[in-house]
Amino acid sequence: MNYLNSKIAKKAIIKMKSFHDSLGKIYSINGMGFLDDLGRRNILMSRPQEVFFCQEIKKSYPTTISDGRTGQPDIVIPELKKEIECKITTKRKGGTWSLQADYATLKRKGSCDFLYICCDKYFENFAVFHFKDLTIKDFKSPASGSRGKSKLLLRNCIERCNPLVGTVHERNSIFLKKSLDKLEKATSTREISKIKKSINFWKNSPTSYSIVLESV
Repeated sequence: MNYLNSKIAKKAIIKMKSFHDSLGKIYSINGMGFLDDLGRRNILMSRPQEVFFCQEIKKSYPTTISDGRTGQPDIVIPELKKEIECKITTKRKGGTWSLQADYATLKRKGSCDFLYICCDKYFENFAVFHFKDLTIKDFKSPASGSRGKSKLLLRNCIERCNPLVGTVHERNSIFLKKSLDKLEKATSTREISKIKKSINFWKNSPTSYSIVLESV
């Protein structure tokens, strides 16, 4: 059962945008730049994510709660026996997205639904992904110095991803098609050799994905 949909996500995002604007004004009044540290900005927006999505889900499932205390699930839907972990992230300088989870917590729970929000710097464009029943098998083991945070292996769970806002595209097939199209038009031996290397690379590389944001 899909208890989350695009309509719910966009209503919650609109509330988050209003809250975001309010925080920006408070920072500005006090001589601080709200967008100077996006990691800290995202932390401040994590609780509103939980609260506003809870409010929208609650309209269909009245017992839905968001406790907010440390150690408690971000959102619980008792009628469905579901717990939701909420995460918000911004693209890194290298162009990658960090979809993470706390490895120890997920290992203890066994499985959990995840609600990831990807946003731009100015909090205008978003991708919202709802993943069902993720386990530690869907994440890399925590790297040294990661403080127990594990990176989502999207290729392991893409079939359990419900895009609510924005889209996610498989990069391998896109670049493979581009290379094959180039190969048909190539004339020189050097060019053909270079394109064939590209084709071989995308055929044999682990599946990777690109995230496309949507204005809300």
